[in-house]
Amino acid sequence: MRALVFKKPKEFAVEERPIPEVKEGEVLVQVKYAGVCGTDVRIYNGTKKIGAPRITGHEFAGEVIEIGKGVTSVKVGDRVTVYPMIACNECYACLSGRTNICVNRITLGYELDGGFAEFVKIPKEAVERGNIIKLPQNVSYEEGAVSEPMTAAYHGIERSGLKSGNTVAIIGTGPIGLCHVQLAKLKGPKKIIIVEPDEQKRKLALEFGATDTINPLDGDVHNKVMDLTQGEGVDVVILDVGLPKVIEGSLSYVKKGGMFLLFAGCPVGSSITIDPNLIHYKEIMFTGSSSSSPENQSKVLELLSTGKINLKKLITGTFHLEDWEQAFNMKANYQGLKSVFKIEK
Repeated sequence: MRALVFKKPKEFAVEERPIPEVKEGEVLVQVKYAGVCGTDVRIYNGTKKIGAPRITGHEFAGEVIEIGKGVTSVKVGDRVTVYPMIACNECYACLSGRTNICVNRITLGYELDGGFAEFVKIPKEAVERGNIIKLPQNVSYEEGAVSEPMTAAYHGIERSGLKSGNTVAIIGTGPIGLCHVQLAKLKGPKKIIIVEPDEQKRKLALEFGATDTINPLDGDVHNKVMDLTQGEGVDVVILDVGLPKVIEGSLSYVKKGGMFLLFAGCPVGSSITIDPNLIHYKEIMFTGSSSSSPENQSKVLELLSTGKINLKKLITGTFHLEDWEQAFNMKANYQGLKSVFKIEK
């Protein structure tokens, strides 16, 4: 089989690899499409450390072509996507119901070979824990492949506590930010305010349900947010840009009793300086959001199936594995939104 293999930082290669052998409890998926994530670029650059050699790719969808003895949750021929993070179900986080922050988690494409290949083996633990999720008939393989980032965004929206009638500011509308816009709209907020320098992304955010947009290059974002909220500030800020300075600035327009959700990761070694009185006197809740769960991915697929969210508009580039450098460069340079590999030639 063809596979895109991480060899070391700054070195990937398309290689011929043996098709994985399926053992008891395991499942073999023929990959149709796989999404390119910013983490894949960080692996290439060496800022995300994983073992090598490794077939990367943690966003993918395909067809079940072989099942091991004892597997009953799926059958050969099923169209599926796979939630890539496998929780241990034994650590304190898992036992408290927060499998997304499992202490011992392993992930396809990081610790295990992932979906940048013609075939991927799903381990027994993932099969048993429901990580293989069937695609609704009206959801394409392309959509299934990029449903994982929408799933992460879904967890973020739930963490934010956004409610009907609230006002939310979403900072940054790359693929994740645009997912947040769509999911936020389903909560029935009074306003969805977007802060984004790129004009095309601001326009797409409006198509997806944003009510107001702000170009941060045009002036003081704080004052513009306050003008849009009659001086109150917003109930929820969702930060989808991993820039410490933006964190510091965005806190100022959270209203009393509001929520600040840090969704985007920052570069290793980052730090922020904030006025603690902002949090103390305004009783601002400051939290993060990381990963998600197979259960949430099932909910996202249902939303896709019923037309309540749209992933097709986020897919702006389709490549073969051999064109990986172009796909990675587009992601690194913020060109387009979401690129996918079409694995079959």
